[in-house]
Amino acid sequence: MADAAIHSHDHHKPGFFVRWFMSTNHKDIGILYLFAGGIVGLISVAFTVYMRMELMNPQVQYFCQEGLRLVADAGSTCTPNGHLYNVTITAHGILMMFFVVIPALFGGFGNYFMPLQIGAPDMAFPRMNNLSFWLFIAGTSLAVASLFAPGGGGDLGPGAGVGWVL
Repeated sequence: MADAAIHSHDHHKPGFFVRWFMSTNHKDIGILYLFAGGIVGLISVAFTVYMRMELMNPQVQYFCQEGLRLVADAGSTCTPNGHLYNVTITAHGILMMFFVVIPALFGGFGNYFMPLQIGAPDMAFPRMNNLSFWLFIAGTSLAVASLFAPGGGGDLGPGAGVGWVL
């Protein structure tokens, strides 16, 4: 026994990056889904605010052929753009349903509570669970970025966006 190595028995606590971005813990991944759904929810609420601003006053237009106006300016001309308004409504609905509600319910609450309800220590494939979250982030980023790409928001011209889908 004189040759036995002395091991310390301190528990390794992962750092912030490893815990949240490389986690295989179902609770952490569930919280990440809820957080990501909240961020996309804020983007969708911004679309809602612009839609309500457009409907607030009939003389003031925010969705113009010249581009999206941030403030009502009496001196500038604005040709109303109904297509951009329709794209905004559709983008709001798609983001809320497919990138907020469904990931929050199934990804967030499902990951957090389902293993606890069935008495399992973790998910069946925890690394695949982490990969599914990061693929969700990649898809969400592409969906949101495509709305701002040329041809994606309200342009009917050529571009890389998805305006023709919406």
